Amino acid sequence: MGDGPLKMARDEVVFVMNNFAWYPRIRRQLLTTLPAQRPMVVLWHTEPLPLPSAAPFDRPRLQPREIIKIILRDSRATDVFTNYFHLRKLARSGIPDVLMVSTPSRREFLAEKGIPSHWVPFGYDATYGRDLEMTRDIDVLFLGTPDDARHRQAVRYLKRKGVNVVAKGSWTDAECWGEERTKLINRTKIFLGIQRRPGKLSGIRMLLGMANKALVVAEPIYDSAPYVSGKHFVSAKLEAMPGVIDHYLRSDGERERITDEAYRFVTEEMTLEKSLAQITGLLERHWIARVGLSS
Repeated sequence: MGDGPLKMARDEVVFVMNNFAWYPRIRRQLLTTLPAQRPMVVLWHTEPLPLPSAAPFDRPRLQPREIIKIILRDSRATDVFTNYFHLRKLARSGIPDVLMVSTPSRREFLAEKGIPSHWVPFGYDATYGRDLEMTRDIDVLFLGTPDDARHRQAVRYLKRKGVNVVAKGSWTDAECWGEERTKLINRTKIFLGIQRRPGKLSGIRMLLGMANKALVVAEPIYDSAPYVSGKHFVSAKLEAMPGVIDHYLRSDGERERITDEAYRFVTEEMTLEKSLAQITGLLERHWIARVGLSS
């Protein structure tokens, strides 16, 4: 949805995807509307949040560009703490009526903060890719934002250890988007899952690798559901990745066993159609309860 003026009615539904903070005018309008006059608000939050307290990872440190956005009160700020503060403010005003998050760790974190939510995983559709049955002439590929310090450090470390990594990431490079991206990953044997912060599950990065039949080798993830390490992807600490990568580059059969199962899983079971069906079911149940309370 855009961020233009919103004509609201009690018997309508406002659906927001990604991050409510990106739509400040609509958010302000909803916050200043009496609860009895608001439409039903449904949010599918897919942006990062802090990990729950049970996660065995250090508290995330903000990068300089994230701190600058916070200081400037930039509406584009999307660090884990800003995202949580926005959700907390909304929750205190009774918004949204239905809150969904795209990873189980986000649901667990919000539950610790007293904010109920539902887990709806980000599902696959054809825009993430497909198997083109191409020759895989790229050993290791990393796709990620080049301005992220942790990404740069991880790629440099792997290269120093002799890993032949092709690293790409750009808003303007056509090879990083659409059909060209599909072709690029179809040329790849191993697709790296290195996150901005340890322990995070990137559903999109998982989908990109698996949908194009590249083996995802990811850093340890706190609650990787619905993906299972050893079945859909391989988990390895950064320090162990050179050895793990070398093993799977030499073991075509073992690598293809995982990529075949991962491809089947995301294209048949982890589809966007099923995610939307889950959302529809949640919406219907909450709508019935809403109507019952107001009758």
